[in-house]
Amino acid sequence: MLGAGEQLRELAITVAQLLDCSAKDIPFTLFPKDGDVVSPCSSILVTVRRGKWKISDLSASRVLGPRGPTTEPQGELEDATNQGHSALSRYRKHGGKRDLQRSIEAFQRALNSCPLEHPCRAAAQANLAIAKSIFCQVEDAYVSLEVPLQLYCNALAARPVGHFDRPSTLIQLAAVHFAVFERGRDAVEQAQAEALLHEVMEFSSTESHENRAATLMLQLHAGRKVDFVQADGELSVEQDSTSRLTDEDLRILSNQLLGRFGRSGDLADLQQAIAIEEKLVRSTPVWDDRYRTGLVNLGLALLYRFKRLGELSDLEDAISRMKHAVDLTPNGHPDKQVLVTNLGTCFSNRFLRLEELRDLEDAISMHRDAVELTPHGHYYKYGFLGNLGNCFRARFVRLGELSDLEDAISRYRDAADLIPHGHPDKPHCLSNLGRSFFVRFERLYELGDLENATSMLRDAIDLTPDGHPDKPALYSSLASCFRARFERFGELSDLEEAVSRYKDAVDLTPDGHPDKPIRLNDLGSSISTRFERLGELSDLEMAISLHRDAVNLAPRGRLDKRICLHNLGDSLGVRYERLGKLSDLEDAISMLKDAVDLTPPGHPEKSAILNSLGISFDTRYWRLGELGDLDGAISTLRDAVDLTPYGHPKKPAYLSNLGNSFRARFQHLGELSDLEAAILTQKNAVDLAPHGHPSKPAYLNSLGNSFMARFERLRELSDLEHAFSTHKDALNLTPHGHPQKPVRLNSLAKSLRTRFERLGELGDLEEAISMLREAIDILPHGHPDKPICLNDLGSSLKTRFQRLGELTDLENAISMLRDAIDLTPQGHPAEPSYLNNLAGSLFIRFERHKELRDLEKAISLYSDAASAPFGPTRDRFHASQIWIKCAQLIRHWSLFHVYSAAITLLPQLAWVGLSLTRRYSELRHSVDVVREAAATALDLGFPEIAVEWLEQGRSIVWGDLLQLRSSYEDLTSAHPDHACRLRRLSSALEHASATHERSLSALSEQIQNPVQIARESLQQEADKHRALAIERDRLLQEIRGLPGFERFLLHKEFSQLRRSAHSGPIIILNAAESRCDALVVLADVDHVIHVPLPHFTFKRSAGLLNKMKSLLGHARVVPCDDRKGSPTTRRGVGWESLLSSLWNGVVKLVLDALAFSIPGSLSRIFWCPTGPFVFLPIHAAGFYDTQHSLPGYKVSDFVISSYIPTLSVLAPSPNPSAEPSGDLRLLTVRQPSSDGLFRLPGVHKELDHIKDSRKYLA
Repeated sequence: MLGAGEQLRELAITVAQLLDCSAKDIPFTLFPKDGDVVSPCSSILVTVRRGKWKISDLSASRVLGPRGPTTEPQGELEDATNQGHSALSRYRKHGGKRDLQRSIEAFQRALNSCPLEHPCRAAAQANLAIAKSIFCQVEDAYVSLEVPLQLYCNALAARPVGHFDRPSTLIQLAAVHFAVFERGRDAVEQAQAEALLHEVMEFSSTESHENRAATLMLQLHAGRKVDFVQADGELSVEQDSTSRLTDEDLRILSNQLLGRFGRSGDLADLQQAIAIEEKLVRSTPVWDDRYRTGLVNLGLALLYRFKRLGELSDLEDAISRMKHAVDLTPNGHPDKQVLVTNLGTCFSNRFLRLEELRDLEDAISMHRDAVELTPHGHYYKYGFLGNLGNCFRARFVRLGELSDLEDAISRYRDAADLIPHGHPDKPHCLSNLGRSFFVRFERLYELGDLENATSMLRDAIDLTPDGHPDKPALYSSLASCFRARFERFGELSDLEEAVSRYKDAVDLTPDGHPDKPIRLNDLGSSISTRFERLGELSDLEMAISLHRDAVNLAPRGRLDKRICLHNLGDSLGVRYERLGKLSDLEDAISMLKDAVDLTPPGHPEKSAILNSLGISFDTRYWRLGELGDLDGAISTLRDAVDLTPYGHPKKPAYLSNLGNSFRARFQHLGELSDLEAAILTQKNAVDLAPHGHPSKPAYLNSLGNSFMARFERLRELSDLEHAFSTHKDALNLTPHGHPQKPVRLNSLAKSLRTRFERLGELGDLEEAISMLREAIDILPHGHPDKPICLNDLGSSLKTRFQRLGELTDLENAISMLRDAIDLTPQGHPAEPSYLNNLAGSLFIRFERHKELRDLEKAISLYSDAASAPFGPTRDRFHASQIWIKCAQLIRHWSLFHVYSAAITLLPQLAWVGLSLTRRYSELRHSVDVVREAAATALDLGFPEIAVEWLEQGRSIVWGDLLQLRSSYEDLTSAHPDHACRLRRLSSALEHASATHERSLSALSEQIQNPVQIARESLQQEADKHRALAIERDRLLQEIRGLPGFERFLLHKEFSQLRRSAHSGPIIILNAAESRCDALVVLADVDHVIHVPLPHFTFKRSAGLLNKMKSLLGHARVVPCDDRKGSPTTRRGVGWESLLSSLWNGVVKLVLDALAFSIPGSLSRIFWCPTGPFVFLPIHAAGFYDTQHSLPGYKVSDFVISSYIPTLSVLAPSPNPSAEPSGDLRLLTVRQPSSDGLFRLPGVHKELDHIKDSRKYLA
């Protein structure tokens, strides 16, 4: 704002040009210099100063300067004022808050440089007031409007009545008073504003712009009783019927306001324009053509406001107005196609907001009509074609139909051909065509499409002038092309170019622009990719910062928000992989869950977000070992696969990731069906990925890993060859410098080493070592894949030492394995495996040099691996078994602790979520551990611990089954809700387990055709079984957090176990390699009666078992009619020897310890045998020859024997006061025949006899 005698600008102009403008009444236009901005002013006075040239020439210039000479240098005042106006103009155009701040700072400097009596001080005050008032309204800080009020008042005081700029100052001061009134409803503020405007009208001519502006402001604010913007989002404007503004004036003003909004983005302009258009529509008859025009203008203005504020009601109103306008326009009208395409644009915007496919279909219909209504060569034809192309491309993105993309490219081509070179819209057409080529490249991976996209986008950028609002989007699209080319060829220069172009896009996008979040997101993604290539942690931190900014800026409900959350989650996951901070992984999962929740069903982005969430669950499983995470990963990844149609470019990636999780679950649970599912899905991924697809090597590598896992399980050589072949293909397809090259070198090396171990070709091992060295050399320090490569190289060197005996190989192996452990973050699931490998190498060196410190260190490492609370259970249990062997060599002090660790791991090996078949399979090789642990406890003088370990290790499956059927009385009394949930889950789990077992049995009987259906059903049952087991485990953890229930359903201590002997002594017979013992448990004795069996060894018990099998074998050849119980001589001799050995070596010692010396008392006794004792007839032990015919030489002379599998089966009822039932209930099972055995003829008669006896007892 300028005052009298204030200089605006100096410029050179010829006198002839100046006089010509004046004579012809042509408005004088002051053109700014390049990069300069001129703010509008209310009046201008031009003074002419003759130059120093003596000859007048058309080319000679004159200088326009201030009216009246001034001797003061302008300097800082002029520079600061120019900078302030430039920044303020940029803010009005782009909306960047930083530009508004710069304008305030510059205007403040200008005011500070003006002395109190300076003639420009009023202008400086007014300039600062403008910027300050805008800032206050942007920040919604109306209290601070006192500052611009005071500045305007000071400027007004310096501009008395008659001053050129007093009216404009009055108007702007009134506007600030009105703003204060709108906030506080202070009538004084409204009266002051009205008084200022009346002064403008009084001292200005009726036709002046100031007078008309003051009149309009008074009318807009006349009698207002509600806020400027009502609750429904519309302006409340009550016009005075005595308005001196004509409708034509209002139309002109509305157009000016809309135009200024388009240039500056000032929302106040748009709000006023909408208010005016609404008034015009209400006051214009429907038959008047201007009514239709008003509908269109109002619809467009509402559409602009929707884009700015996001209020869906504005868009709905815009569609309503546009539809009405279209309906009022007859066919053949020259404006019909324009109105139709505007309506189509509204439908497109509603589709983007609500993602309702019918809106997109309506938009396509409208734009197609517009194209058909427009003759060839028409000026708007190319624009209508471009709009139709946009809709086809959007439908392709939504539905994946390639024909839509082809239609889009066709329309874009037609548009580009129609528009002449040099036309300002040419870059836009080229960019649309280039982006569509890029989309087709992402679908078909045809390199020609990528090159065409890059070329056209470059041309579009070259044709777009600097400062054009489309420039940032063009840079962003071109950056995507460079990034795709990097992913295809691995050239770092392409990635750097992508980062640079994304930066340009971000820098040119003003703050507050709706595309700012997605451009920040794209820049963050490209920098994250650079981190993956170069490993610079600063890149990753920058990427996360950019993604966070994008998330914070993106409004909730927009697609941008989901994309930004998705990529922020991915980046946090990458940082977790690098630094190992669990909080990063938890945050990643949280972000991705939010992204999934914000994405409606059926949305094409849903599958991508689910894929990332599934990967994050899988990653957390590898960190924490929670099977629930792994099941969650498989479920989520399966959803991602199911939502993705065949032909979609991401389908192979989702299949491969699902296969990886199936393989992980196989490694955890050992279910071969999971491994088969992994191979099947990964084969599909490889088959679906086209040749040249940048991710095909990754899919091949994953498939090779699954083949390797199946070879390690089944030892089929064909699987090993398949693993080698696919790993080799993956490596050959990976370009040099690719970040995954080391991983693929490592995978192929593992295949080679395994093939060496199977076939013995030393060349395979040498090649494996060479590849692993290359992989390690490529990987930067700190890379998360470095430890696994070091571990595999160490293992390979150890293998070569075992083959060739070169000690340097063993030393190098130990060094590599140590480095692998040192670089592995604490808590990583692979750590137990690495510890095992290093311990094994140290044990080999101990065997070579007999250095005790090597064995001590190996024991320590095995201890760390077995005791780790993370990692696969098999790895930890394997560590405990080797730890036992090492400790036994020197009777190490840790022997007691290692057995405790091993027994603690058994329930995890035989987890309740597995099938019974699988559980028993896992326990088959662990039974010896329990017996040897008990023997060690006895050696150390802890018989009670021995009993606890035997009970804990031998009743895993049986104990779990009993727990599922428990009534949980104590829990019910204290926490009935928890008890009810536990009973419900336990019952469902028992039912699911039984169903699963039946299905496993039925599958083997299926004919060929229904096998696949049966397998799918079996998989569903297994999934349900696991899910119930996981939920029950979580509930048990919750219950154990309750006071008094810390050991709820955990293994029992001896003080609890001895209560099981309430009906008679329990004798546990333990047979270990080192010793055999009997452990007597009595209910009223607080310790175990330990009865060593010094003359009975494990070898002898096994010998007796073999002898009994032989005797039973002889019995099988006896004819059926001879099986009457009478012994033959051969049988008698054999059985007598076996039973007398049991009497002398076991039973007699136990009876003596119990002081059972008088025959005939027939006390009740319970035998709980282990190992070979399980199959020996303890109840029949004694002498059966004629010399020992008197009582006192058989166990049956002293006690009545029963057998129990565990002590828990005799546990007393938790509610002993309950009245016993009067009903005698008995379950009997008859089996007269068995496969491969003779039929038992008396089974049915025996069952009848039992029934009769029951009736007698009842």
